[in-house]
Amino acid sequence: MSEEKVPVKRKRVRFSTEIMFILSVVFCVALSITYLVRYNNIRTLLQREAELRERIEALERENRHLKQNLEMLSTPEGIERLARERLGLVKPEELVIYTINEKNEQGGQAAPPPQMKPQTQASPAAEVP
Repeated sequence: MSEEKVPVKRKRVRFSTEIMFILSVVFCVALSITYLVRYNNIRTLLQREAELRERIEALERENRHLKQNLEMLSTPEGIERLARERLGLVKPEELVIYTINEKNEQGGQAAPPPQMKPQTQASPAAEVP
């Protein structure tokens, strides 16, 4: 007996145009949502980066300013100026004269010395060439 092979017909699944359209739309919507989420993340990160760059610049400016103050106050002249301005200190040979304005005289109260600006005047004995 001879067996003849009969070709077996396979059923091909055909997608109708409606199903292909729906799948295309779903794919496009999913792709769009993914794109929008990624875009939003990128935009947020760029905004955060800009804020951090501004803060870094401000801190660098402050750091430069503090270094300049440190260099200035590390000198004897800077220390003396700081002692005179903020602490009201004077050299032993200097005389301190405080001025009282009219408002303090009329109120009967004198302003405390640390709040007043002292006017220094060198004594004649200190001016030796």
